[in-house]
Amino acid sequence: MLAPVKILHIVIGLDVGGLERVVLRLLGRLDPARWAPVVVALDAPGVLAPELARLGVPLQVMGRGPGFDAELVVRLSDLIRREGAGLVHTHNTAAHVYGSLAARLARGRSGGLTPRVVHTKHGRDEPSSRRRVLLNRLASALSDRVVTVSDDAATVAVEIERVPPAKVVTIWNGVDGGAFRPRADAASARAALGVPGGGFHVGCVARLAPVKDHGTLLDAFGRFRAARPDAHLTLVGDGPARSALAGSAARLGLAGAVTFAGERAEIAPLLAAFDVFALSSLSEGISLTLLEAASAGLPVVATRVGGNEEVVIDGETGILVPAADPAAFAEALAAVAARSDRALMGARGRARVERRFSVERMAQAYARVYAEVLGIG
Repeated sequence: MLAPVKILHIVIGLDVGGLERVVLRLLGRLDPARWAPVVVALDAPGVLAPELARLGVPLQVMGRGPGFDAELVVRLSDLIRREGAGLVHTHNTAAHVYGSLAARLARGRSGGLTPRVVHTKHGRDEPSSRRRVLLNRLASALSDRVVTVSDDAATVAVEIERVPPAKVVTIWNGVDGGAFRPRADAASARAALGVPGGGFHVGCVARLAPVKDHGTLLDAFGRFRAARPDAHLTLVGDGPARSALAGSAARLGLAGAVTFAGERAEIAPLLAAFDVFALSSLSEGISLTLLEAASAGLPVVATRVGGNEEVVIDGETGILVPAADPAAFAEALAAVAARSDRALMGARGRARVERRFSVERMAQAYARVYAEVLGIG
């Protein structure tokens, strides 16, 4: 029997975020008889790193220097050779650049055909500068496959970063439908969040960062609440925009109607607290929290950006609105609240996740890509 192929998963670190949770779910679903993963953190382990011990996955921390750390490329190359890695799987831009260069150096030093390189573009991640576009093109030229998490992100990869279409494959993020399922315990979920037990609850799980545009959500919620005074908004997550958003809530007169719940280790049982899930992002790949909410049977209101259109069927599983348009967002919240078939909307959303966005389907798709680039059955 052949030994499992060693795969080095290169990340910046394992802090709380969609990318990091996708990596952990993938590691937990790969067949250990075929694949032997190692996680390499370029900077620091991150708060989710202890999860690797539960999965039995080793962790290497590199300690990246400031600026472009050329020495890191050499050290990564040495690690690749010591581990005998057959495959390097990079996750987002910095990891892609360092990992693809190190893999090419390792191949040159060994004179072999491995490691091969697979990169996942976890967001839409449209490069904002020519320098970054050129870096992405270089790294993609050194890669065997570029995996995008949405068809929209694949368009960015091909049309802007000029990745040859034959190299690009879309693998949607996956959700564990057993963990994220409809639950009837709204009262206990609301108690755990410290929010009112009654009323109509709008929930959002997302990092408090500008790209998520919680400011539009606060504005929209204020308009919605003017007609629905029993409404409450809960923001789960933390980030650099928290203090500014708390100030905005106060200025809008919403301080008592908005709860900043902070980061929570367990999201699945909390989703039962919400009547609708709201996501006001300016850009998305395939939002993991949007998938989780749909899997939990929640109707959603989300912006029509990135891969959101691939998750939400407008009018059937939720409502899509233009980005940065609080009036349209407020109207959509009101429309969902008024619908007598909210539960059916949620059920349709869960059925769609089960068909297209299961974590098992995701892991199987990655395993096929690995086998293909390595030329193994």
